[in-house]
Amino acid sequence: MMSTNYTAPLEILSNSTSTSISELANDLMTTTQLLTAEEDSCDELNTSCVCHTEYASYEGLETLMLGLIAVPIIMFGIMANVTSMRIFTHRIMSSSSINWYLAVLSASDTLILVSAFFVLSLPRFGEYLKWWRANYISYSVTPYMYGLMMTAQTCSVFMTVGVSVHRYIGVCHPYKSVEWLPKKRVTSFIIGLLTFSVLFNTTRFFEVHISNVCYRENIDYYMPSLQPTALRLDDFYIQIFFGWAYTIVMYVIPFTLLIALNSMVLAAVRRSRRMHMVSQCGAESEEFSKKAERKERQTSIMLIAIVLLFIFCNTLAFVCNIIENMGGNGPLYRTLVTTNNLLVIINASCNICVYMLFSDKYRMLLRYYLYCDWSRQGELLVSSVLT
Repeated sequence: MMSTNYTAPLEILSNSTSTSISELANDLMTTTQLLTAEEDSCDELNTSCVCHTEYASYEGLETLMLGLIAVPIIMFGIMANVTSMRIFTHRIMSSSSINWYLAVLSASDTLILVSAFFVLSLPRFGEYLKWWRANYISYSVTPYMYGLMMTAQTCSVFMTVGVSVHRYIGVCHPYKSVEWLPKKRVTSFIIGLLTFSVLFNTTRFFEVHISNVCYRENIDYYMPSLQPTALRLDDFYIQIFFGWAYTIVMYVIPFTLLIALNSMVLAAVRRSRRMHMVSQCGAESEEFSKKAERKERQTSIMLIAIVLLFIFCNTLAFVCNIIENMGGNGPLYRTLVTTNNLLVIINASCNICVYMLFSDKYRMLLRYYLYCDWSRQGELLVSSVLT
């Protein structure tokens, strides 16, 4: 996902200004011997700048997908998610607790995109432009942004699961939903998911560190050297966290719940649609209830579409995780990881398309904010149309 071969310069300073020519020659010979010995022992974990004199360029596919293609998607996604946060926290939308999940989902997707920009896109974009300052900034903040990115991704996954659980109860157990889903319980559930996401990824902030800042001869620029910490290299940590905990928590449990819950919701929506078609010849007095049922079905389909988009964009991540646990690290694996990173960015950017397609209220409020009609008259107009 990220290269760790980033190092820097070597400065040889004389310890005395009155050293004789012969002593200086001896010092230089000793220094040369030490440098040669260090170079012979160089590996990717060596922090000496002697071992990091060259900047390792990214592969062309990475630069294309995560640099040139991903940057405009990220910019669009950040603006779209900020807009969605504002819409879902509007008093008209926030009256429904299911929109609370979507507001938090938009916030977590925003954090995914911001951190992915610094960790994945900025260094590749900077390399393409030969703007090495961008790479320097990226590598400097990567130890923090990497942890933030993984935390936000966990939050996004479990907000998607949370909204599916909420909708399953509302559709498949409608008479118990009032008892099971009071607003205080929903608030506690969301806070619990956020807390779990943070705690589960605490160690992520201690997996990468800047070991040195070294001069790169081939680009004539100083660059931080990113390297894995002792924690990230610990065999027990790798086996337990990556081999079992991460796979189960981030893939097995969410995918199982999402597929099972949304299959039942979809079956209930189909039954409701058939019943609605049978009751078309009912009295005019039932028109209001039919309209409400139609809105409920539309909301369910919208949430199912969000889940399908999530599964489509994250299935490859599951595959990459399995390959990594099996020890795969070839060119095919690196290509799959690059493609997976782009799909995660797309997933975090495109939920707005689903909202616009299925939600009348969302479209109305979006027009309201795009036209900047924030006057009292505009607010009353929106309220009158949506109520």
